[in-house]
Amino acid sequence: MDSRDISIGKRLLLSNFIMIFIPVAFTLVVSIAIFLGLHFGNINRAALISFIWPESSGPTLSVQFELSRLCVRADQYDGDMKPLFQSGDHLEDQGLRVAIWKDGRFLYVTNGTDGQETMDNVQRKVPAQSTASWVWSDQGIDFSYVSTKTGIVLAVTGNVPLHSHTRVLNLHTKDILKVAFYVLTIATVILTICVGLYLARKLSRQIVQPLEELRDIAGDISRGNLEHPVTVKGHDEISDTCRSFENMRLQLKAAGELRDKYDRNRKELIAGISHDLATPLTRIEGYASGLKDGIADTAEKRRHYVAMILDTSKMMTRLVRTLFLFSKFDLGQVEFCWENVDLCGYLEDYTGEQAEHFRHQGLDISYKASVDEAVVAMDRTHFQRVVENIIGNSVKYKDGDEGHLAISLDAAGDGAVRLTFADDGRGVGETDLPKLFDSFYRTDKARSNVAKGSGLGLAVAKQIIDEMKGKIWAEQTQPKGLTICIELPVQKEGNHHEAYTDH
Repeated sequence: MDSRDISIGKRLLLSNFIMIFIPVAFTLVVSIAIFLGLHFGNINRAALISFIWPESSGPTLSVQFELSRLCVRADQYDGDMKPLFQSGDHLEDQGLRVAIWKDGRFLYVTNGTDGQETMDNVQRKVPAQSTASWVWSDQGIDFSYVSTKTGIVLAVTGNVPLHSHTRVLNLHTKDILKVAFYVLTIATVILTICVGLYLARKLSRQIVQPLEELRDIAGDISRGNLEHPVTVKGHDEISDTCRSFENMRLQLKAAGELRDKYDRNRKELIAGISHDLATPLTRIEGYASGLKDGIADTAEKRRHYVAMILDTSKMMTRLVRTLFLFSKFDLGQVEFCWENVDLCGYLEDYTGEQAEHFRHQGLDISYKASVDEAVVAMDRTHFQRVVENIIGNSVKYKDGDEGHLAISLDAAGDGAVRLTFADDGRGVGETDLPKLFDSFYRTDKARSNVAKGSGLGLAVAKQIIDEMKGKIWAEQTQPKGLTICIELPVQKEGNHHEAYTDH
């Protein structure tokens, strides 16, 4: 798991804990090592005492401490000479000679010295007043101790003055411990600083860098640039913010593209309306002027002019109604009266009733179905408008005086049926097929023949099919012509009388 998957609060808490824990753990480990070394190793504790409490007048405190410990160990003697050897060794570090005697034999004698001579010198200088006696002056120290518990006799002598007049620099145990303490302190401080800098730098990269990137992207968005993606890593609060910011950028970009598309459609709509209304108005104006100026000088001409004005007015009325219906569809203000209808029977009745009508217009219609029943939810009025718009286009764009339109109904799988209208007319190019359902699109780029349609028929048909939860698209008929395909969901058995309730 990456650190960016941890929340910022937990990371800050963990960082602070690590900054405290590592130096403390380091100090604790070193302290335990020193303690174990002091407890189990042959370390001069007197030198350690002197290090903790520095002496200004020589090793007086160190010698006193080690002599006291030697007496205690003599009283605790159980046959193990190691504690006595350690104390003797530490006293020898201070320049003293040590002799330990018991039961007529010497247990320990400083190397290079005569144990008996050491005992005699001490007994001669130290009066036997008690179990522990000593004489300590500027010339040196003489110490004697007799353990009443174990019978051990101790004798310590040496030229260690009570007051030191000179200070000699050396690197004995005491100095080594001082250096170790200083090194430990400096190492702890350096370690704390390094850990703090590392954690601060890491948190800075993980927090400040994404915020700076967000600031730059926000600046780009304010300037209208929505092409700068936000890089998202991890699952912490900053990453969640970046992810939300990226979603906002994508939504703004999609909204901008949709707005541009609406603007283009609006401009095309206005241009189409202006052109398609201007042409018939010009015709009406021309015929009306002809009547006014007396160009139509016969009754027959006047009847013809009036008929043309009436036909053009009716065409404009149809255009305005279609435009009004398209606008209502676009605004979602068209109501549907849903009912479940058997599409097989509907198309069979429609083609049987209208075939003769379209035959007079030069279009021969045939119908076949490969399914016995296909119940779909529809509004009869709106669906009839779809069928009439498609058949009307086949009439307008037939290639020659006569054309053929084959209507077929087949199963499409996944609980749907496919209705196809395949004619043998002029057809359209491959690149123009997706544009057929755009508002005011006509294959006549100059829009010279307004009587052939407004370019809204298939756009309205698409909106109706979308409301029916279906799909509509165009294909080329082979070898020529245009095929309009409609795919509609079939109502499940037992639900034939249920209607859509979203309108």
